[in-house]
Amino acid sequence: RITAANMTTAWHMVPQVTQFDQADVTTLQEFINKNAEQVSRSGGKLTVTAILAKVCAAALKRFERFNASMDTAGQQLILKKYVHMGIAVDTPRGLLVPVVRDADQKSITQLAGEITDLAERARSKKLKPDEMEGGTFTISNQGGIGGVGFTPIVFWPQAAILGVSRTSIQ
Repeated sequence: RITAANMTTAWHMVPQVTQFDQADVTTLQEFINKNAEQVSRSGGKLTVTAILAKVCAAALKRFERFNASMDTAGQQLILKKYVHMGIAVDTPRGLLVPVVRDADQKSITQLAGEITDLAERARSKKLKPDEMEGGTFTISNQGGIGGVGFTPIVFWPQAAILGVSRTSIQ
């Protein structure tokens, strides 16, 4: 019910725009294959999502209007000086979005470890409420369920979201 209420608010408050595109991720997959074992020894799983978190964090510092929240009462965009990355996690109870704080200050290995930990705790009902608050941008990776594209809903009051689908050989 809470998710439904939040998504309904988001749908009505945030202009929803979707851009579909494809990218050659051959080099990305080679990077994952080369570094997965090292990241695993540190307690994380090197995934496309972890790498996207690092890339998006850098992009959000450069394109600050996407790292913002909307204040409808004051009719202004509030630019954030920090990057708190929401990571959408599919759980038996529905979609949860734990937040990796200060993602722009972490290595890919650190991000992979934290995302792995948050996702596991989200699925096992061990997240604390404050671990799902304060995100400035969200990544939703639906690669696990397949498909070639989808339209993610911006998580209010954030200004943007990145939705990615399954990688494939073409």
